[in-house]
Amino acid sequence: MYEFVFDLVIAFVIGAVPVWFVVTRKNGWGPLHFIAGIVWVVVAYGSFIAPRSLVVKEYSVDLRAAGSQATGRSLDLAVISDLHLGKYRHLEWTRKVVDRINALHPDAVLLAGDLATTIAGTAAFPPLRDLRSTLGAYAALGNWDYRAGAVDVRKALGSYGVQTLVNRSVPIEKNGQTFRIVGLDDIQYGKPDMQKALAEVHANEIPILFVHNPDAEQQAEVHDVPLVIAGHTHGGQIRLPLIGPVPRIPTKLGNHYDRGAFSVGAITLFITPGVGESGPRARLFQPPEISFLHVIY
Repeated sequence: MYEFVFDLVIAFVIGAVPVWFVVTRKNGWGPLHFIAGIVWVVVAYGSFIAPRSLVVKEYSVDLRAAGSQATGRSLDLAVISDLHLGKYRHLEWTRKVVDRINALHPDAVLLAGDLATTIAGTAAFPPLRDLRSTLGAYAALGNWDYRAGAVDVRKALGSYGVQTLVNRSVPIEKNGQTFRIVGLDDIQYGKPDMQKALAEVHANEIPILFVHNPDAEQQAEVHDVPLVIAGHTHGGQIRLPLIGPVPRIPTKLGNHYDRGAFSVGAITLFITPGVGESGPRARLFQPPEISFLHVIY
């Protein structure tokens, strides 16, 4: 229902402001016209331009011990989350995201949940079969995937070559170093089991936990996981300069942990801002982002 209200507000502003300008132009334009013009530009940009402005942003996370010599080695991960396919986003958007990921030539691709908003969104999954990486593509389930139908979402992902990791891990290797990509179930709707997820991690392997909701970092810290990758926050989705996220981010960690890399105790928490929307069909000062993460080891 509230999405419908947002859409009505957007439609009203886009339609009513120009009409008001025309009707009142004979009396001259004053401060209210200036304010209305600014509001119109912000609404138009946030609704029609920013959500389509897919960007790639690169980050580096160093997992080496302090004082270690540079090795020049990194595991390069393309990370996305929150596609929210089926409501505002459809097949052509998935294809655009996949094409941009492939241009990066990543070692692996991580899809950190909320891939479908409705079960009809799985009809936009086919381009995922074209993802190209040397070490595979992996998905974690998010709260919206469960609301859409987690079993069907998982089956659809598998049919297009994406492994869904629910409380389990897979080994990948680069330059003689073995990593464990550890997928944890959604902490809101699923049954996350950190011990089960980490059960096959060996002492000589570097575990990388990825999960939809960043609140899982509290469990990861207890289990000595050096890196947690998450989504869910949308980077705030609607942001203002000097203020940051306008809406409250729905996590226990709060609005400070909105996007990017954070040191939390002994671990690094990385939050990707997502490539789709929920709630209003708008983004402001937070475009859809593919995060290209260089994990230095």
